[in-house]
Amino acid sequence: MTASEAPVNTRHPRTRPNKLLPWSRPKYIAIATFHWAILGLGNIAHQFAQDLALIEDARLVAVGSRSQERANAFAEQYGAEHAAGTYEQTFEGPRIDAVYIATPHSGHLELTLLCLRRGIPVLCEKPLGMSYGAVEQMVLAARESGVYLMEALWSRFLPALVEAKKAIDGGAIGRVEGLRADFGFLGQPREDYSRDRLYNPALGGGALLDIGIYPIWLAQYIFGAPVEINATARVTDAGADVDTQVTLRYAGGALAHCYSTLLGITKCDALLLGSEGALHIHPRFHESRGYSVLRGKNDPPVNHYHPFDGKGYLFEARAVMEDVRAGRRESAQWSLEDSLLLHKTLTEVRRQIGVSYAGE
Repeated sequence: MTASEAPVNTRHPRTRPNKLLPWSRPKYIAIATFHWAILGLGNIAHQFAQDLALIEDARLVAVGSRSQERANAFAEQYGAEHAAGTYEQTFEGPRIDAVYIATPHSGHLELTLLCLRRGIPVLCEKPLGMSYGAVEQMVLAARESGVYLMEALWSRFLPALVEAKKAIDGGAIGRVEGLRADFGFLGQPREDYSRDRLYNPALGGGALLDIGIYPIWLAQYIFGAPVEINATARVTDAGADVDTQVTLRYAGGALAHCYSTLLGITKCDALLLGSEGALHIHPRFHESRGYSVLRGKNDPPVNHYHPFDGKGYLFEARAVMEDVRAGRRESAQWSLEDSLLLHKTLTEVRRQIGVSYAGE
């Protein structure tokens, strides 16, 4: 075994399975090929695996599911050498340098803690947790163990959104006065309610955590922490929000209007208003490949395009790989403090619209 192939993650002794142990890295770890595992093998896991294949030095080596049959099929499709029919058995195969957690929301806390206890870096699909308290618990576990953790808010890493933020910060539209962003699709309830991640509150169902998180994230990305939150929603008898409007006020008076719905398709775009113009992030804004700067009514838009291959998950995956190789324990681009602030806002929104989850 060469130095570049040596394991970088040490599993904690079985004699102390419930205690988070200190874990440290040198400043740089040479990992010739970065080994990924995926827990939870639904649609988003397929998209992530397809994007991993676009990264030359990344390899999917292990997958975990509650179904051995599903794990076998997924592993065969994407060339993973180890397929596990339980999440715990995922770690009994080859070396794993980071895990991508792609289960429904309700599984994020348990599986993140499982990985952190084993000293394995985690990229956990958004929302990181179903509540601020859950996210706080995960962040504390990551910091106490010294293991890398990042919420998979992939939009933060897309070139078009990164460049749009740079343009705004550089004064492209003057002083930013407000934001309007929407995200909606027609979500049909499933016959098997127990597995309905959109409508079953036990799984974190509702528009807010599934898609409403994106407009609220964008507002935070542009403005930071809100000083006032006002929310209203249409909530089902079972307790899931299906049509949610959130208005956020910021220091200086700027307003962000964030809308999400499961009742129909919206344009899914974002518009930022400034004192000297506007910036339009092209639909669908959370996966956008371009933006336009708009000025006078007679001036043509100045278009900026940032095309890329794949779905866009490769950018967050590359960011994790770079961080882990450098020995960092969290992302400078989307930090644990950023996640805490986002989920503080989301939890307050749920309080105002009357949506709660078991255990809160």
